[in-house]
Amino acid sequence: MSRSARAALLSIVVLLSLVPPVGAAQRPGQSHDFKRIPLRGPEGQRIDAHLMPRLADPGRLTVMVQMQGAPVAVRQGKAQRRGQELSQRQRAAVRRNLRARQNRITDDIADLGGDVVSKVQDAYNGVKVNIRASKIARLADLANVRAVREVQKFRPSNAQSVPFLGTPGVWEDLGLTGRNVKVGIIDTGIDYEHANFGGPGTVEAFENNDSTVIEPGSFPTAKVVGGYDFVGDDYDASSDDPAALTPQPDPDPLDCNGHGSHVGGTAGGLGVLADGSTYDGPYDESTHDNEFRVGPGVAPEADLYALRVFGCEGSTDVTVEAIDWAVENDLDVINMSL
Repeated sequence: MSRSARAALLSIVVLLSLVPPVGAAQRPGQSHDFKRIPLRGPEGQRIDAHLMPRLADPGRLTVMVQMQGAPVAVRQGKAQRRGQELSQRQRAAVRRNLRARQNRITDDIADLGGDVVSKVQDAYNGVKVNIRASKIARLADLANVRAVREVQKFRPSNAQSVPFLGTPGVWEDLGLTGRNVKVGIIDTGIDYEHANFGGPGTVEAFENNDSTVIEPGSFPTAKVVGGYDFVGDDYDASSDDPAALTPQPDPDPLDCNGHGSHVGGTAGGLGVLADGSTYDGPYDESTHDNEFRVGPGVAPEADLYALRVFGCEGSTDVTVEAIDWAVENDLDVINMSL
């Protein structure tokens, strides 16, 4: 992708982040019916249509006030399409000019009882404001204001990625759910006590698990069917401590960092329902009719192998040994998100 295309894309991404999800009224967990969303409202309409119903709310809202004038990234993109490049000094001048225009309405915002939260000029030309909903119409009438949009709130979520990729159709039409495929996760280990891997999903279960030994009945599990800890908790290949440089392998690949569990869940997690219980299928087009706390992985019926090559923090140089183990044990796939 060219730099000019990236610059334009940045501004579009910022604008999209201010648009409420279209699927807000869909069935629980379903968010893969996408529609076109116009990035500009009707000519002359300064208040975004999604925000209009909120104007009668009694409380305060956080909104983004889009100002007249293109942000730095758009100016840069236009220059590049002409075969030119804005210098750092020119970009600073654009930024300074936009900020000056933003500053001119700061007192007006205060007069309306609003608080300026932040000002941005590079990916977007806007002022973020916290203000009473009843004052937003007057806010939109201030000089040089192009539009007012509500700032959306987001939570970390992975439940939309698999439907977005069209994976449930592959599960249903081709029956490819990962069954009988052996996947090695070369990473920080896997927390097989987590509900996403069929474990109890409690803090107590994790804390009561001694990661240096395998307690009877704890590991392997029906989901994390094998693995090995090549290094131990204290290992760090970049440490100045000689003790930390020496691997202390053991048979229990329990994750004390979290990264490997995240990667393993993306690859082959079972899914965790809104009530905290492990999802037990089916994996088909109906799967995401459920409401998930943690969405299923791409291959939810794959067999996972936790090949732990990191301590609880730091770096590693033990990946070759883990790859060798995977080959010796006939794994079909290995993943290294390192």
